Amino acid sequence: MSIEFRYLTLDEYPRVSQFLDEYWAKNHIYVRERSLFDWTFTRKNHWEGETYSFAVAEDGGEIVAILGGIPFTFNCFGKSSKAVWIVNYAVRPDHRRGPAALKMLSTFRKPPFQAVIASGLNPASSVIYKVLRGIVLPEMPRHFAIFPNSGKRMTDLLQLTYPEWTRERAESLAQAFVTPVVGAQGVEHGNGVPATWDEIDAPAIASKTVGALRDAEYLNWRYVDHPSFKYSIVTVPEGNRSGLAVWRLEPIQREAPEGRVVVDHLARLVEFLPASEKNGRDLIAAMLPEMQNANALGVDYYGYHGPSRSILQQNGLRNIEAHPDGALIPSRFQPLDVHGGGILNAMFVQEGLPACTTNSDCPWYWTKSDSDQDRPN
Repeated sequence: MSIEFRYLTLDEYPRVSQFLDEYWAKNHIYVRERSLFDWTFTRKNHWEGETYSFAVAEDGGEIVAILGGIPFTFNCFGKSSKAVWIVNYAVRPDHRRGPAALKMLSTFRKPPFQAVIASGLNPASSVIYKVLRGIVLPEMPRHFAIFPNSGKRMTDLLQLTYPEWTRERAESLAQAFVTPVVGAQGVEHGNGVPATWDEIDAPAIASKTVGALRDAEYLNWRYVDHPSFKYSIVTVPEGNRSGLAVWRLEPIQREAPEGRVVVDHLARLVEFLPASEKNGRDLIAAMLPEMQNANALGVDYYGYHGPSRSILQQNGLRNIEAHPDGALIPSRFQPLDVHGGGILNAMFVQEGLPACTTNSDCPWYWTKSDSDQDRPN
């Protein structure tokens, strides 16, 4: 019997939830929260019809493989096209040597999508992208900072994560990332997407970047309407432009016999879109006190875009490579674990696009919030 490939209908969530629970991750967030699954895979104006943007392969009426897709508008220096992030790629063990594994990717590698991007890969799964002549990218750069008077909190967190470490080793790593927090005195700042964003800011950003278009529709969908997380938006005007940052407070939890216990908090910065270097400094000066006042011990940021990373680096958020143990700073906090914080990505794109690199001039604006990387575990 041949394998059938199709998109999941809206009344079939229980079937895919069971498959995710058994073959993707036990008690995964998409299993626990249907609202998050629905928000992710029924994006209005980007996916129409009576199906999820979620493909399944069936053999004899049984689901044997899955692949989710999150459609978005792809921008390349002001020119727009349709693209899709692919997620939750899983094949039942008895079908991994058959045609389902490779053919699943074809469910989204076709028109209207001009770019297909996968985020958060493990090294083993990256092999299939190489086989299919995709581009496997370097790990997404990470920048980190600890707020003043929070060095001990970070040291305690590191020792909780790595009980075998000496106190001196944990203190050395924590102190290497302590940064001053200087408030934005006399700087006007707001807390929502500016009314003129699509008219002025989004086109200016798009003209200099490559990646998911950050227009108001995207920002509101991704942050204002998110069903699980509450994000904070910070804006600072400069002339007719506005710089914008988005962050949320991340609870750091440890596993305990009685369940997960919150041990501290960290600010997760997921958008940083300054209008200029000076505006970037003002934006950082506006958001860091907000984060500190929310009782975050520091701030964590992932992103490829070279110019914005340079501004963060110059204003206190250091690249984790600044310390020999920087790559060991935990990044999974629900619950806290020792797995590395690297984010490996791959993509199928048309020839002629600029390379996505870790260089200071990389034009790709791509952060941890792209795809479904910033979500509950």
